[in-house]
Amino acid sequence: MKKHLLFFSLFGCSLAFGQNFSQGAVNTSLPPGNEVFKFAPGLITQEQSLTGFGFGVNDRWLSFGQIATNSQTLYGNRFQFNGRALITGYSSLTPNNPRIEWVHNGGTTAGNLQFRVSNSFTSTSSTIVAEMTPQGNTYFGKYVPGLFNLLSAKAAIGFNQDCGLDVVSTGQLPSNINPIAANIQLDFSGNTGLGVSSYAFGGENAIGVFGKAGGLESSIGVFGRSPSSGAFSAAVFGDLPNNITGSYWSGYFNGDVFIMGMYGPSDSKLKNNITKETSALEKILLLNPVSYNYNKVDGMSLPQTLQHGFISQEIADIFPELTKDVIQPIFDENGKVTSEISFKSLNYTGLISILTASIQELNTELTRVRQDLDEYKANDAVRGQIIHNTPAVNGYSIEQNVPNPFSDRTSIRFQLAPGVELATLSIFNLNGAFVRDYQLVGNSGEVEILASEIGKGMYIYSLNQNGQEIISKRMIIK
Repeated sequence: MKKHLLFFSLFGCSLAFGQNFSQGAVNTSLPPGNEVFKFAPGLITQEQSLTGFGFGVNDRWLSFGQIATNSQTLYGNRFQFNGRALITGYSSLTPNNPRIEWVHNGGTTAGNLQFRVSNSFTSTSSTIVAEMTPQGNTYFGKYVPGLFNLLSAKAAIGFNQDCGLDVVSTGQLPSNINPIAANIQLDFSGNTGLGVSSYAFGGENAIGVFGKAGGLESSIGVFGRSPSSGAFSAAVFGDLPNNITGSYWSGYFNGDVFIMGMYGPSDSKLKNNITKETSALEKILLLNPVSYNYNKVDGMSLPQTLQHGFISQEIADIFPELTKDVIQPIFDENGKVTSEISFKSLNYTGLISILTASIQELNTELTRVRQDLDEYKANDAVRGQIIHNTPAVNGYSIEQNVPNPFSDRTSIRFQLAPGVELATLSIFNLNGAFVRDYQLVGNSGEVEILASEIGKGMYIYSLNQNGQEIISKRMIIK
C-alpha cells in the first residue's frame, strides 16, 4: 500500500479544502447545449460515506480534477470504496504515460481489476474479457481463484515466482478443431524475421525453450517444420561454439534417436593437415570388441537390450581423439536441474575411416598372399612333375631324406655317375628362391642337413653337376 501513496494520497490530501461551488456563468459563445455548467480549476469531490476524506474500510468518496503539489501536478479521477480505490490519470512529470491503477490494502479480499464488455445500456450483466490480479498476473477470459493450473480462461498471462510468463489454455475444447495454446505469426519483408525469440540468462542452469507434451496416442515436445524453399532450410537448427575439451553440444538427446538420413561436413576446403591413415590394421587389432548391457541410471534413458561396441576408456588409450568427457544435467519433469552425471563418450563415426584403412591394408596383404600362393602352386606343379619323373639319370641318384618330415636333422644318400666325384646338393623354397648349397664329395655317400641351418617349411633339394639340375625331391622341416 505504501508504494502507491505518492500518486493516490495526493488526491485525498486537502480534500477538505476542495471547492464545493461553481465559478462563472454559462459560456454563451459556444453553441447552445454544449456548456451548461462551469467549474473553477482545481479538485472536484463528492462524499458518499465518511467522516472526512480518508482511506478506511468504510470510506466512500470520489474526486476528479487537478491537484498541484510541490513537485508535480496530478490530473485524474479517484473512486474510493471501502479500503479500495480505482485511479485514472497522469502526472505532469510523466505526461506521456497515463495510468489506470487499482489500489487495495494488500489483503486477501482485495480482488482483481476487471475489464468487462456489455451489449446493453440497461442490463446489469456483463462479460469479463480480462482480469489483473493483485499479484501482477493478467488473465484474458475468466479467472478462477486458486486454480492457476486449472483455469477456465481461454488464455492467461501469469507472473509468479516460478514462471515469468504463463499462457494457459484449459477446458475441454471441441474435438473437431486443432487447438493451439498460442499462435504467433510474423509477416515481414526485411532480411531476417524471428517468430519467437527466447533468451534465458543468469543463475546456474538456463533453458531457452522447454517443450512438454502428453498425448493418448503420440506426444511431441518440440516439433519443427520448414518448407523446402530458398538456398537453405532447416526444421530445427542448433548452433553452439565447439569446444572439444568441454561437455558442449549443439544437440543432445537422452534416449534413442531415429534419423532418416545423416550427413556431415567432409569437403576438403573445410579441412587442413590431411594425412593418410597408416598402420590402421595394427591399431585395430588392439581393440577389444565386447557385448554388454547398460546399467539403469536415473536421468538417463539408456537402452536395456543387449549392446555391441567398445569401452570408451580402452579406446582412449589407442584413439584418445575419438573420446570425450560428458557432464549431463539431470532434469525433473518440469525441466529443473536436480543433479548431474559424468561419463566418457565415444565417437563411433570416427572409427569408420580407421576401419576402412585397415581393410585396405588387409586387402593389400591378402593380394600379396594370393600372388605368392598362385606362384607356389605353379612352381609346385612343375617341381612335383620333376620329382616324380626323375629316377636315376645316367648313373646319378639321390634318395628321399630320412627322416621326412624332421625337426632336428636328416640324411640324404647320393650316387654320382661313374668317374664323377664332385657335385652339389642345392636347397630351394617352394617359390624357387635359393636357400643353401652342400658339397658332395666322392662317387657316393651321405649328406646331413640340420633344421637350424634352413628353418621350418617345405623345401626342394636338387642334385646339381656342373650347374645342371639332374634330380630333385621334396622335404619338410617341422
